[in-house]
Amino acid sequence: MKKALLIGIAALSLLPGTAHAAEILITLMHDEAGRRSIHQVSLNDGYCVELVTRFGKQAKNGLPVTLTLPEPDFTGVVIEAYCVMPDGSTGAKFEAPTI
Repeated sequence: MKKALLIGIAALSLLPGTAHAAEILITLMHDEAGRRSIHQVSLNDGYCVELVTRFGKQAKNGLPVTLTLPEPDFTGVVIEAYCVMPDGSTGAKFEAPTI
């Protein structure tokens, strides 16, 4: 699953029209039923890194990271999260601790 997520990040960096001052948050999440799915959302420059950093702090406190994303609305627990920076590089990343 991680390999597929990283391939998706690489593919996004090659898309035309994505070279603007926004970061893309890509997350692997699971819903209440335990179904896993990958989601992406554009965020203002700097916000993705800040958000993913918060995920790490929350996870260190033993709390699951729950996130609600718009269009289509989806709420779930974050398993992995990555920021794709405006230049196509990978920025901050988060992986939920495993037991």
